[in-house]
Amino acid sequence: MSRAQQKSIKMLPMSGPRRGRPLADFLASHGSSPYTWAVKAQSPRACAVVATSTAAPQPLGGAGAPCVTAVSPLSTHMEEWTAVSASHWVIRTISRGYRLQFASVPPRFSGVVFSHAQGSSAHILQGEISSLLEKGAICIVPPDRSQSGFYSRYFLVPKRGGTGIRPILDLRALNRCLRKYRFKMLTLSSLLRLIHQNDWFTSIDLRDAYFHIPVYPPHRKFLRFAFQGVCYEYTVLPFGLSLSPRVFVRCTEAAIAPLRGRGIQLATYLDDWLLLARSREEAASNTLVVIRHLCGLGFRINWQKSALLPSQKITFLGLNLDSGAFTARLSTPRVDALSLCLARFRLHSSVRFALCLRLLGLMASAISVVPLGRLHMRDFQRWVASLGLSPVRHRARRVTVSAACVAALRCWRHPSLLAQGVPLGLVLVRKVVTTDASLSGWGELLEGRSVRGVWSRELWGTHINYLELLAVFLALRRFLPFLSGHHVLVRTDNTTTVAYINRQGGLRSMRLDTLARRLILWCSRHLLSIRATHVPGVLNRGADLLSRGTPLYGDWSLHPAVVEQIWIRFGTAVVDLFASKENAQCPLFFSLRDRDAPLGVDALAHDWPRGLLYAFPPVALIPSTLLRVRTQRHTLILVAPFWPAMHWVADIFQLLEGQPWKLPLRRDLVSQAGGSIFHPHPERLALWAWPLRGA
Repeated sequence: MSRAQQKSIKMLPMSGPRRGRPLADFLASHGSSPYTWAVKAQSPRACAVVATSTAAPQPLGGAGAPCVTAVSPLSTHMEEWTAVSASHWVIRTISRGYRLQFASVPPRFSGVVFSHAQGSSAHILQGEISSLLEKGAICIVPPDRSQSGFYSRYFLVPKRGGTGIRPILDLRALNRCLRKYRFKMLTLSSLLRLIHQNDWFTSIDLRDAYFHIPVYPPHRKFLRFAFQGVCYEYTVLPFGLSLSPRVFVRCTEAAIAPLRGRGIQLATYLDDWLLLARSREEAASNTLVVIRHLCGLGFRINWQKSALLPSQKITFLGLNLDSGAFTARLSTPRVDALSLCLARFRLHSSVRFALCLRLLGLMASAISVVPLGRLHMRDFQRWVASLGLSPVRHRARRVTVSAACVAALRCWRHPSLLAQGVPLGLVLVRKVVTTDASLSGWGELLEGRSVRGVWSRELWGTHINYLELLAVFLALRRFLPFLSGHHVLVRTDNTTTVAYINRQGGLRSMRLDTLARRLILWCSRHLLSIRATHVPGVLNRGADLLSRGTPLYGDWSLHPAVVEQIWIRFGTAVVDLFASKENAQCPLFFSLRDRDAPLGVDALAHDWPRGLLYAFPPVALIPSTLLRVRTQRHTLILVAPFWPAMHWVADIFQLLEGQPWKLPLRRDLVSQAGGSIFHPHPERLALWAWPLRGA
């Protein structure tokens, strides 16, 4: 991307060493690691980094250190944080500390609550407290100030993967007084879709992730605990605070924004970061850029846990990723943990209900990379639900492993199931089957072919949800000669059918679950994959949209004057990829719903014409659109938000051909239903027109 393009997106300088300055000198000057680094050049753009430990980190304070205001490693780099255009909230949080976001009156002081431990546990706990004091994560509360604030119980829990222990404050009582926010984090399924064939990986692990964020000094009194007669309080975000993940993610996403603006592909999950690149040299170069940037902002990197040498195979978030074979499978520690838990479920043995919940959690974390994982998990879910126990009140209750439980776990005990893995990447093309059913009959469409039928007498009076799901099964079997060996997308106006297909069954209806199981197992033998999507049964006009609560994102249309400006800047497109008769910007268009669209329904299910294309897709379809542009080398004007937190922003910058244009902000910028509905907050969309070309 050219310098002019970077400036047009308000690109900001990256923190890091001067050109030609050795990375080892840069890292040493930042004091971000107790290691010395040997740098061996592989190419003008790449290097391999090897670390050897030489000294232990210097303590920030002793066990008797007074309660002073801790200095955040990020707050000493405020000039760099201002340069990345972080939001006012992020700047204030880093510089002054995080203010607890209370939803109700903070809890009153009810006395000092002492945490208790005996024997080796007490020794370990005291060691962790000393470590926290050295890191500046906690401080001692002077006796004259200890009779105030809020005290919680302090205990230890195993770290993820069983690699150590982590101190946790039991902040459940305090969490009930805090606001509840919804925010998105990286999921395993979205991670698998990010990876391209033959990508190169590196990974970066942040040391003491939450401890980067200070807590507002007047609010630290709510984060107190006491042990062996001494009172302490956290000066940084603690583990156990319900809002800690959200606060940390907001700060790290602000840091990542300029990296994605340079086309660097990053997948982040709290302190675990995966870098993806198209070549070994690009991976090495981007890794150095990211390290320089993070160190310049004050982040502390865990060099021992980071994998800085580019490879096409890597273990990340408990998954073995292989871009060459283009597969993902559970890592050996994850397989071992699941197998050990399964081994405790023997016929007629007695186990705690908490162990049942743990096994469910292990299964849930594995279903993204276990073929038909949701389907295989369903029987055990049903057995656990049949116990009628509360996951909160009855965790210690002992239950007997029945024959039904053993049968439900049988498939999970096969080593081949856990070792098989699943394909990576997005599905580029699907065959689209449109289905519908009524109480009297059913009908299906596939690429202009149609099939229909009436229900037999045995099905008269059957619930419509069952008939809709059965109609899908019948359609797939009738169209098998055209669908065999393909990815298939089912379009239906029945939301229950969509749920039972995509979730591979369900618990609410045993009859529907049985039918869904038959359908999914049949598809696993004949199709590459099956997904379902909901299509409204009627065209959505303004009143109908509002009566159902919210307009559909995919139906938004740009103001004609803005579209005309796009044509002037980038040329007139010949095909609109995501449109309807109401909002099509080109004479030729694909539609998401209208069956009479000139080029058909669902652009992603068809080949695209050559020439200049235009797309204003739903956000969920942006990654698939970009993949099609990249792999089939199309030329496209993409109208999409500039949301730096989204992973696909890096893909946009990699495909950018020319200078993008920020759409002018106006009240009627986007509308629906023939202009009868305006978007309530067009400024939040942050829409840009991006000229893209596949390479």
